Amino acid sequence: MTTHVEVMVLGSGIGGSTVAAILARQGVSVGIVDAARHPRFALGESTIGETSFLLRMLAARWDVPELAQVSTSGGIREHASRRCGIKTNFGFVYHRAGIDHDPYEVTQCSVSEGPFGPESHLMRADIDKYLFEASVKYGAVAREGVRVRAIDFGDLVRIELDDGEELTADYVIDATGRTSVLADRFGLRDEPCRFRTDSRTIFTHMRGVRPFDAVEESSGQPSLWHEGTLHHLFDGGCLWVIPFDNHEGSESDLVSVGLSLDTGRFPKPDGVTPEQEWAEFLSRYPAVARQFEGAESAFRWISTGRTQFSSKQTVGDRWVLMSHAAGAIDALFSRGMANTMAVIEAFVPRYLAAREDRDFSAQRFAYLETLNQNILENNDKLIAGSYIAFRDFDLWRAWSKMWYLAWNLGVIRIAGTYYRYLETGDDTLFERLHGGPVPGSFAPDLPVAQAQFEACYEVMEGVERGEVTPEEAVTRLAYLLGDGEASPSPLNLHDVLRRWHDGSMETQRLIYQWGRTAGPEALRQFFEYDRATIPAAAERVLHA
Repeated sequence: MTTHVEVMVLGSGIGGSTVAAILARQGVSVGIVDAARHPRFALGESTIGETSFLLRMLAARWDVPELAQVSTSGGIREHASRRCGIKTNFGFVYHRAGIDHDPYEVTQCSVSEGPFGPESHLMRADIDKYLFEASVKYGAVAREGVRVRAIDFGDLVRIELDDGEELTADYVIDATGRTSVLADRFGLRDEPCRFRTDSRTIFTHMRGVRPFDAVEESSGQPSLWHEGTLHHLFDGGCLWVIPFDNHEGSESDLVSVGLSLDTGRFPKPDGVTPEQEWAEFLSRYPAVARQFEGAESAFRWISTGRTQFSSKQTVGDRWVLMSHAAGAIDALFSRGMANTMAVIEAFVPRYLAAREDRDFSAQRFAYLETLNQNILENNDKLIAGSYIAFRDFDLWRAWSKMWYLAWNLGVIRIAGTYYRYLETGDDTLFERLHGGPVPGSFAPDLPVAQAQFEACYEVMEGVERGEVTPEEAVTRLAYLLGDGEASPSPLNLHDVLRRWHDGSMETQRLIYQWGRTAGPEALRQFFEYDRATIPAAAERVLHA
């Protein structure tokens, strides 16, 4: 017999399981197929505000409390896993090869203050399994440990598994990531990848990693490096350090470690193992070596080719690629899960409307094509600009203000919509998240913000071409971002950026105050909620 479902989800990672759980909860018959079985290793472990607020928003709108439970560190410990870490900050420590670290060449951005507590470092094996089980609980028909042998599109989608089972569906969501079934089926990948960022990675989980605070004198940063996502920056790349063992009560002794390298500066060497490359890296940076003295890998090191991949098309008749199947950039800034949740948030209501009309054409989902591609393009410029900035600490510090501004503008819209929805229950509020003229940008409602971002990136490209020195670029970026009385900044953020030092909560408060008062009208609508209702909203989420 052939099993028929309305929607077949390929891939049961965090993205596939999230969209499967939401649709099943709405009464849609859903299948979910994966070549692997849970629990299994996955990267994408550090959350940001956009990720967490999108999870809360999806939970509230579609009545899937498990999504809210994994959106806070407290909810994770209570419901899903005691092997996850906390994240109170984004930390960036700059290094030069062959010499010891200058303790004042650092930046740190606080992320922990607020009613929901700190962000999280997710042990993805546990979180993915928890959400996969939620999708099954709501009715998804699951097939684990089996690959898709063939997939054909007609009046229905016919999917043949390698164990001989055949399934049919009205619609297919591909959440399989780089090894996308549909990308292979339709030849969707750009060859070569069109993105500007060109990096590769070696990574593993380790035991015995010392907190950087224990090997380095404090530079007066707002919180401990060990309590956040730490990035060791150097000319040509960065090293992420994501501890799961950084709070009392954690039942993990692991730390996620990954070295991302610009392939132009550090091409993948022939005949060199990842372990050898790791040891050679430590030999160049004394402060990093001290942190990893005596540490051992818990799993084998994995060495990738180029991390980036892109797709010429992400939507078709009866199918869509989720963000992490559409393309990938780099782990810097932890945007992968946020991008995925943004696409899911836009997809679900559009699918439910299409289901009512029995219209699953590509045109019906054209907005998803724009959203997917623009999200990836903007993140590519953000990361490519960062790799250019890594050559000089002052340049990095200047460019990071662009990231900091984009990060805050991104979360303001989502958080404001979420709070207002909890207050009113008005579904039409979600439409304003997609009504802006620049879908997929960090501030879709503000074309001037996108223009400012593009202008800043052009400065970084000038540095890359050798037309602008890092010193000149620092001055130009300050001018473009509004860090000066004579700046032409259309966002008028002089007072905020002038006081920006390390991304403290005080600076974030200034940005929010600006948004409520002096910011553009398109942004002010996201502050139209009663702030007194936030504690009660947080309490409901924490105990969902």
